[in-house]
Amino acid sequence: MSGRRASALVACLLPALALGCGDESSDEPTIPGRPDTAHVREVDRNPYKVTCADLRRQPDHPEAQKLVIRAEFSLARVPELRAQRLRWTLNRTGRSVYYALTALCKGKPGSFEPGRGAVAAVRAGKFRAAKNRPG
Repeated sequence: MSGRRASALVACLLPALALGCGDESSDEPTIPGRPDTAHVREVDRNPYKVTCADLRRQPDHPEAQKLVIRAEFSLARVPELRAQRLRWTLNRTGRSVYYALTALCKGKPGSFEPGRGAVAAVRAGKFRAAKNRPG
């Protein structure tokens, strides 16, 4: 390998090596919009813990979108919405929960947890996705 090629290779590899060095106390790099890993686990265990901040963060990062999607469909599976699932399908029930979550978050702080209210509103028939479509 020529000296010039070796220098170019070293110049390319040094920044990559530097990224791997330093404080390793964090599992993942901080990426703007990415939800906190502990919060993701908490919402996965208890979808009622989804917050308005989670909903607002969706456009910022794919993991934020996935967090909300998992929460909305977990909420759609709660026993209180069994009748809606049987009447509408899981997909429509989940989308109805999402519709309710977003509506309940309007004007609320990011820490507000709209899950219980969304489930109650969907159960009461206040929110229904694709309302004018059959099924």
